[in-house]
Amino acid sequence: MLKTRHTARLLIATALGTVAITPAFAQTTVNTAEQAGSSTPGNTQRERFDGTADAGDSDIVVTGSRGSANGVTNATPGGGLMSVQTGTKLRSTVTRDYIDVQAGTTNSFTLIRNLPGVVVGSGDPFGSAPNLSIRGLSQTSLGFNFEGAPIGDQLSYSAFPNEWSDSENIGVLNLTRGSTDITAPVYNSVGALLQSELISPPMTPGAFASVGIGNYGLRRYFLRLETGEIGNSGIRGFVSGSRTYNEAWRGPGVAYRNHIDSKFVKEFANGDTISLVATYNESNSFAGARNPTLAQFAEFGKDFSWDDTYAPGRNTYYRLRANDRQSLSISAPSTFTLTDSLDAVVTPYYLYTHGVTNGASNLNLAGGFYGTEPTGPLVAPGAVVTPGSVTAATPLGTATMMNVDYYDQKTYGQNSYLRWNVGAAQFRLGYWYSHFVHTEKAAYQPVSVDGTVRDTFGKVGSVTLQDGRILRNFAARIEQNVNGVYADMTSKLADDKLLINFGFKFVWVDRTATSELPGTAMRTDSLSAKPLPQASIRYSFDDRNQIFADITTAFRAPSAVSSYINIYNVATGIASSTPSGNFNPEYSVGQEIGFRHHGDLVHFTIAAFNYDLTDRLVQGTQIVGGTNVGFAVNVGDQSARGVEAEIGLVPYKGFSPYVSGQYLKATTKNNYPTRGVFLPTAGKRAALSPEWVGSAGLRFDNGRLFALVEGSYVSSQYSTFMNDQELPGYGTANASLGYRFDTIGFIKKPQFTLNMTNITDEKQLVGIQGVTSNALPTRSTDGSTLIPASNPTYTIGGGFGITASLSAAF
Repeated sequence: MLKTRHTARLLIATALGTVAITPAFAQTTVNTAEQAGSSTPGNTQRERFDGTADAGDSDIVVTGSRGSANGVTNATPGGGLMSVQTGTKLRSTVTRDYIDVQAGTTNSFTLIRNLPGVVVGSGDPFGSAPNLSIRGLSQTSLGFNFEGAPIGDQLSYSAFPNEWSDSENIGVLNLTRGSTDITAPVYNSVGALLQSELISPPMTPGAFASVGIGNYGLRRYFLRLETGEIGNSGIRGFVSGSRTYNEAWRGPGVAYRNHIDSKFVKEFANGDTISLVATYNESNSFAGARNPTLAQFAEFGKDFSWDDTYAPGRNTYYRLRANDRQSLSISAPSTFTLTDSLDAVVTPYYLYTHGVTNGASNLNLAGGFYGTEPTGPLVAPGAVVTPGSVTAATPLGTATMMNVDYYDQKTYGQNSYLRWNVGAAQFRLGYWYSHFVHTEKAAYQPVSVDGTVRDTFGKVGSVTLQDGRILRNFAARIEQNVNGVYADMTSKLADDKLLINFGFKFVWVDRTATSELPGTAMRTDSLSAKPLPQASIRYSFDDRNQIFADITTAFRAPSAVSSYINIYNVATGIASSTPSGNFNPEYSVGQEIGFRHHGDLVHFTIAAFNYDLTDRLVQGTQIVGGTNVGFAVNVGDQSARGVEAEIGLVPYKGFSPYVSGQYLKATTKNNYPTRGVFLPTAGKRAALSPEWVGSAGLRFDNGRLFALVEGSYVSSQYSTFMNDQELPGYGTANASLGYRFDTIGFIKKPQFTLNMTNITDEKQLVGIQGVTSNALPTRSTDGSTLIPASNPTYTIGGGFGITASLSAAF
């Protein structure tokens, strides 16, 4: 049962969503007019010159359509994966046509899994915690925007798509690979930018509900209430809530999720909009699954899990792996007309997240170290001494502890720009500011004889020193300020056939980290500042055929707490992880050139890309004192080039196929420094970079009966910098089947949907959790040192999952 404080936060977030007044953020992707239930009035010329927007003859905001229960039109080519694109950059758009036939547990990552170059590996059947990489770059090198705000962890760059919104409320997903919009409030989008927008609230009042059940005890309930236009105020909105529960598919464990979305829109007669979007999410789980090495997976398979029973001294009990996280996101994307040719786009935002990701260990009660300071005997209220643990080295014995890793994050910021139309050109000038504070502290909670602890957040009942200080192996406060200025110009020439965009962005990232633990690295400062020029061009031969090209730059500062403060071993006082002092940001220069065709039946895009990275940062995890700790490794320079393509058909007699693929060659250019020497990694393939990625799907929809079969394949990829171990290639197939019934009284368009994931129930590895330098003992380049082996860890893919749901509008 969820804690009372969680319920209180749900009520607060509901109240916030109820009183919110919010306008629709301008969609930058255009679909056919049939795609939507309503269109947004206003000056459509505003987005015509956006060098990254894809504009056609109609500017459409996707809404819940009354033709189907939740916005499906079956008009988008490729089964909802290939909206028409006419901009200067390589973009794919996922619409309601595809989203609505997926399970309600789906999130933004799993919805883009079939797009070119996208690799999504999920450790459970319902896709609740997927890993994402694009063009061989993990999510730390990708940008994420939700309703105009930079969503996700501003320090580690990790994203949590389950927190953004419920899938029933996702209106459109835009994935721009390579060069991203210069106005986006991100700087780390080396590989791609994923933008998510909620549906536009409908003009008429109503409701939408869904109930789903599945294997592994899955239960999910969703309800959305829609106000319609409130009087003649021009204000309309919706508030929705959902609850999800499921048991772990392998090993012991359960997971809960409660979520609220709200969006309100105020539209003015001249097309101005004011929006307020608020979402709240809380998730709680006790994870029984473990991430194995190759040897462990070969021995135990999917049964490599934490123990389901507890005894004193056993730190492998699953309930000691508590994950509890709450998040709140508020943004207000708005547009204001200043003159006939000048307007302002303003997006203030606030993000809040806190939670724990806990592990376990056995602690010597006779003492240890607080940083580098000896502690003396520890005060451990309620600790149970492990039988047989009293020895000369541990005179007070040892006791099992829950290793608490508590974090708290607050971000507020704004992103604003002026947009000035002058003849055949548009100019944009903007400023982005963000202030971010990250606090993270460890603690040790004594485990009682029944395997429980007093407080999973570690605020009361934790182990202390004799003077009352809480024992910690790390404590960090990291403050970050981001300032960005940008300007660009877009011009239409040759009777609008030629579209040219070029711009410049300069971003400063200033970080200060402090630690309360005695020792070194009690304070570190870093400043990353980079110029980010970009340019793009598109030429239309006719209404159906276009060529486009772009060049772009991006960077990101080192991620993870361990990049800035010491993490200590409490038993020895020796730092298990120390800041390298190398705060050089990862910097990239990329180019793309492509061709797209939009025919009456066939749509396809093909593009070649190249990027070069300096100071490439690879993210990984390691266990320090029983707790998973993230780290960033600078592996030097890296280059990558490849080709990607996608093809889809306009629905023909109900059928709409889609196929995508990518070839990638990513190479490490430098030898890897370690232990004062170098490993011979230059010229080897980059880790996390599969050579081939492909997917295919076939959709059938006649308005009543619909079905979808889709599959994907990812070739092998190296999990070490030395290329001496790899994740084998793997494939996954999914299917959906459903039926839309006639309206019955006030129940509009009820729909039954059956979703199946991993339909062949493959037991396989689908992701690399922890990259290492070498899996086999290896000599340094000068032959002086034998570098010991370190085994990578992997994610086991979710087994067969099935979900049946019934939904309807009211």
